[in-house]
Amino acid sequence: MMQKLRLIKISIVVVLFFLSACVIDWHTRIATFKNNTSSRLLIAKLNDERMTDSILYNERFSKYWVEAKSSGSVSLPNMKLSYQSDSVKAYLYVFNSDSLFKYQDLKKVEGIVQHSFIRKVVIQLNKVKESLDTIYIK
Repeated sequence: MMQKLRLIKISIVVVLFFLSACVIDWHTRIATFKNNTSSRLLIAKLNDERMTDSILYNERFSKYWVEAKSSGSVSLPNMKLSYQSDSVKAYLYVFNSDSLFKYQDLKKVEGIVQHSFIRKVVIQLNKVKESLDTIYIK
C-alpha cells in the first residue's frame, strides 16, 4: 500500500513538471508594440539590417501579429540579453497587413516593402531593460 502511494506521488510530480514546462514561456521579450491603427500589423524580425521584397514575399523571417487597437510583444528564445555584445541587434520591421497581403496576392515581388512598410525599429539587445518600452504605431 505504501509502495503504491509513493508511486502515485512520484507520478503526480512528474506530470506536474511536464505540464509546467509546457506552460512556462521560454522566451525573452524585447519589445512591446501598441497598434493604434484600424488594421492588423505584421512585425517582421530579422537578424540582418536589410529587408527586401523577396524576403517578405517568401516569408523568410520571424513574424508577430498585433491586432488593431491592441498590443503585442516580440520575443527571442530565452537568453541573457545583458551578456550580449554591443553589435548584437534585432531589426524589427512594421508592416500594414492589408497592403502586404494585397501585394503578395498579386504575385508581385516588387513594391511590397514600398507599399506596406510603416516603421523600422533597431534594438541593441544588451540595452533591453526588464520593463520594456512600448512602441506606438499610429
